[in-house]
Amino acid sequence: MHFIAARQLNKMAKVLSAIKVCGGTLRRIEHVSSSTGTTMTFAVFSPPTKIYPEQGFPALYWLSGLTCNDTNFCQKASPAFVQAAKEGLALVMPDTSPRGAGVEGEDASWDLGTGAGFYLDATNAPWSTNYKMYSYVTAELPALLAGADPSWRVSVVDRSVSGHSMGGHGALTIAMKDPAGWASVSALAPIVDPLSCPWGHKALDAYLAGGHTGEEAKQFSAVALLRASGKGFGCSLGEILIDQGAADEFLEAQLCPGTLQACAAEVGQPLRFRTHEGYDHSYFFVASFIAEHVAFAATNIRAKAKARHEKAQAEADAAAKAAAAAEAEASAAAEASPVGPIECQAMVAFAPNEPLTLESIIVAAPKAGEVRVRVIANALCHTDVYTWSGQDPEGLFPAILGHEAGAIVEAVGPGVTSLKVGDHVVPGYTPQCASPSCIFCMSPKTNLCPSIRSSQGRGLMPDGTSRFTLKRDGTTVYHFMGCSTFAEYTVLAEISCAKIRPEMPLEKACLFGCGVSTGLGAVMNTTKVEVGATVAVFGLGAVGLAVVQAAKMVGASRIIAVDVNPDKFTAAVAFGATECVNSAALPAGTTIQSHIVGMTKWGVDYSYDCTGNVDVMRAALECAHRGWGTSCVIGVAASGMEIKTRPFQLVTGRKWVGTAFGGWKTRTDVPRLVDKHLAGELPIDAYVTHTLTGVAATNEAIKVLKSGQCLRCVVVY
Repeated sequence: MHFIAARQLNKMAKVLSAIKVCGGTLRRIEHVSSSTGTTMTFAVFSPPTKIYPEQGFPALYWLSGLTCNDTNFCQKASPAFVQAAKEGLALVMPDTSPRGAGVEGEDASWDLGTGAGFYLDATNAPWSTNYKMYSYVTAELPALLAGADPSWRVSVVDRSVSGHSMGGHGALTIAMKDPAGWASVSALAPIVDPLSCPWGHKALDAYLAGGHTGEEAKQFSAVALLRASGKGFGCSLGEILIDQGAADEFLEAQLCPGTLQACAAEVGQPLRFRTHEGYDHSYFFVASFIAEHVAFAATNIRAKAKARHEKAQAEADAAAKAAAAAEAEASAAAEASPVGPIECQAMVAFAPNEPLTLESIIVAAPKAGEVRVRVIANALCHTDVYTWSGQDPEGLFPAILGHEAGAIVEAVGPGVTSLKVGDHVVPGYTPQCASPSCIFCMSPKTNLCPSIRSSQGRGLMPDGTSRFTLKRDGTTVYHFMGCSTFAEYTVLAEISCAKIRPEMPLEKACLFGCGVSTGLGAVMNTTKVEVGATVAVFGLGAVGLAVVQAAKMVGASRIIAVDVNPDKFTAAVAFGATECVNSAALPAGTTIQSHIVGMTKWGVDYSYDCTGNVDVMRAALECAHRGWGTSCVIGVAASGMEIKTRPFQLVTGRKWVGTAFGGWKTRTDVPRLVDKHLAGELPIDAYVTHTLTGVAATNEAIKVLKSGQCLRCVVVY
């Protein structure tokens, strides 16, 4: 988790009060919100403890109903605090809307505007400027709490969500749109389908550009989300707990819980629905059953944490066992014979767009400053396909492509000091010599070490020769990006190897070799997105989704995902996108940049091209915010292509920047990314959509990647 911006924001938060409750502390906190553009107030209860968890307290987010603010629950639901103190659980209680936004009509009725934000992001004027409660609750507030003082810091991983009435609607829809982000969801007397009740019609017609009948409205209905999810959704969401009073005066006209029960049964969603005779819609009802919801949340948070730790431990144990065996094997081989050339299988590219050929090759012994590694797993990247297609001006043939890999050092050349036989490494196409005389390595402004760039660009090792020859006729084969991992063994420069912990499975570690790291770093390093910023991401492959993931991690309030393939939108939302736009489906004459400017009034704070299409690069720049917007070019364009825009776009304050490998320094930063993954702070499993076995499967991997249905296809050798 990237907390720098969150901690800067936290300095501006003001603690209005702090009182002891059930042995813990209830704080009421005020801060200026970047999501709503207003001063927001929330309450947070910290359970009694003598030791503050480093990652923050596990927490239950409580979302209140119509007319409420952050104090109603605190004053009327005391059993929640008794149970939370017992469970060691924090309680987070945000307000239900912006206040004092100055929107005409916001105080005219009790079920619209003030106290009735409906936990959505409004897209219809005049509400769209300030009424951004979805972004506030799901992005800005968690980021602020994650960077808070340890006494009230809240975990972004171990959390559940619950709510009452309108808040129940908010809890259900928030969890359903991000089931991996919440351990559980529960509700008391929730509005389950705003598309079918008067409260919902009034709110959605006012807040959303398409009203309650538009496609956008389905994102704010638990029934619609559940129906769209299809069978098997409950496997990720888990059991939902709902309590409902039988004497609730709003039961039939507004709440309509039967529709959710029927939909849950239809799609196989586990639902524990309990009806209680004689109970109405008031806080007397909430107070009667809230302790059970707190216990439900705590139980599920513990279960999810246990499963996460068990999985991590199992992976670590398996990786350590494999590493020990590999190290023993390598050591035995090293002792048995001196380092010399070895024979192995590789997929060789002989010409552009021709299928790769499985060849027996001879891999020479590593020379000074080099290591030879056994490649364990390789993730196919679009850059490999780009060069194979003949568009790369530095593309050479015959060559061994591949650069996203996880490997084990098999032999070391003279003078190598930072690596030994058996070490696990991720090859890096951006080396890091780390020499005090290298102004690039010594500068925090760049990761572009040029020390071996000239030879790498010519497909050779630093001494100007290749380590690969074909067994059948001795033909020299070129290296690729200093990596060449479409082979069972390859030779790398020592300065191109990131040494990682052996418990990290190499079939996942390979993802940090290029695409995923690039997307993460574009946000965290190149543009340094701050909490509450707005973001647009063009292209939803692995790099684009990594941008989305990073934007969510740093607390962006609005993340607009753009692609021409709407099939990618489900994954985008799962990674953190708040909105998705099909740029191919816009009305005739409407450009995607004008559409995004219209959605946001002035444009987004940060935009990213992840396509390599120069027209998209222009669109990304021109949807950036007037006065300060920054657009980052990530995608690699075809040879000879040029980018263009009207100079006035830059004169009016927009900035155009680019990034290579996300600004990460290979040997320093890749191990840190691996450590964050092993700590549970950086999930990457979802990027691996396909897995194949054997180096000979590389041609099939290319087909899978080009199909458009793949994020990363990992080939395990």
